[in-house]
Amino acid sequence: MMNEQEKDLEKAEQEFFGTIISMILYLNKNGIRLDAVREMIEMKVEYAFTQYPKFRKRFDEDLI
Repeated sequence: MMNEQEKDLEKAEQEFFGTIISMILYLNKNGIRLDAVREMIEMKVEYAFTQYPKFRKRFDEDLI
């Protein structure tokens, strides 16, 4: 059984996923190629990692 924080996190993840998918579809429908959209997202992720270096280290360790 999930506690309240886990439920909130799950809801936030679902909303975030919906937002990202909507953004990708909108940009693609309006002429932006999917590879360009991916590049835009990767640039923002890389920027976020520069702002939060400890998060990058934790993220990299989780993938190992």
